Amino acid sequence: MESKVITFSDILLKQSIFFSRSDILIQSLVIVFTLILSWLLSKVFWRWLHQKIPQFTTFIWRDEKLEPNEYIALFLQSIDFPLITLILLNLIEAFFDSQSWTIGLINLGETIVVVYLILRCLLAFLYSTFPLNIIREYQWKIFYPLFILFVFRKILELSGNFAEFSDIVVIKLFNNPVTFQSIFTLFIGLYFWLVIVTLLENLLITFIKPKTASEKGEIQATILLIRYFLITLGIVLILGYVGVDGRAITAISGGLSVGIGFALKEVISNFVSGIILLFEKVLKPGDIISIEGQTCEVKELGIRATTVRMTIDNSEKIIPNQIFFTEDLTTYTGTNNLVYCSILIGVGYNSKPEQVMNLLLEIAYDNKRVLKSPSPIAFFLNFGDSSLNFELKFWLDDINIRKGVISELNCKILKEFSDKNIEIPYPQRDIYIKNN
Repeated sequence: MESKVITFSDILLKQSIFFSRSDILIQSLVIVFTLILSWLLSKVFWRWLHQKIPQFTTFIWRDEKLEPNEYIALFLQSIDFPLITLILLNLIEAFFDSQSWTIGLINLGETIVVVYLILRCLLAFLYSTFPLNIIREYQWKIFYPLFILFVFRKILELSGNFAEFSDIVVIKLFNNPVTFQSIFTLFIGLYFWLVIVTLLENLLITFIKPKTASEKGEIQATILLIRYFLITLGIVLILGYVGVDGRAITAISGGLSVGIGFALKEVISNFVSGIILLFEKVLKPGDIISIEGQTCEVKELGIRATTVRMTIDNSEKIIPNQIFFTEDLTTYTGTNNLVYCSILIGVGYNSKPEQVMNLLLEIAYDNKRVLKSPSPIAFFLNFGDSSLNFELKFWLDDINIRKGVISELNCKILKEFSDKNIEIPYPQRDIYIKNN
């Protein structure tokens, strides 16, 4: 005789029958009442404790590391509610057992509370070890979702429907059954894999301390490349674990490739360009570049587009990656961060060239932002129509300060030349009027 195929409605019906049993309803109400009572008792206990020992029950949430007394307060607040709940459930279990009542759901509640207590202790330990902002963010992205999945599975196992629920066939893809377990594993696995990869990326950025801006950009580009590699690897592994047939993927991708190629031509071009940028490390976060006639700083490299900050108004611009291969690109931080600058100035013919050059060098050396190595250089360029022309050449380590430094030097040159009576002449023209 052929066995009946279990459907989702059958599972829902079994769950409703299971939870409508009187002993299950009583235990459920007792557990809910215990949770509410435990929460109230934890609040009362915490207020009493704060009045008795305020120095060990006060802490302020911030990104810096907690002080020892603040960590004690955080640890106590992390375990008070689950610990009180566990004590009350044990007392209720002893009472139910003395009356020979069913205690299966209460036992399950105790198991869940024990796991929750361990989770809270683990989070308290992580708060003492890692940056608080990272742990606070990822406790809601990793730890609590895992705990919810654990509770959901335990409830289904208690009612005896977990195996049947997992084996329910949702659809058939190329004659391959796709079950609830496959779908859950696919989406939940991909979610946690992406979150964990992002967490590892943030931790690496936090703990790796680059010495220079160039080294920082290289590290960020390398981490981004590792991130996309891990994401691709995770997708392949999870699809293989779920049992997705490679032939099905090939058939689908082959059928859609032509349409995708035309519809997403620009997206694919940007994607390939992003991979080339990451592998060749042509650009790095922190690089100063000039593209389409505008100077900007690379803030973030992406697989499709690159985010840059415009130096003219501090705005951010999203540039598709293929633009970097179709437009002329100038980088000021390719092999080093050195920036060459020069100031041209003319003085009167009655000036002494040696005095002018020495004064220009002295002004450049006195400026703290002008590099001493390579050292500034002054040149006597040529004899102009109405002036002797000189050039002051100097180097900076940041393109963003170029205009400010030139402005400072120009002001200083004008003041010093005026104090030393060195004339900066106006262009002169001799005009002869002929009388006919």
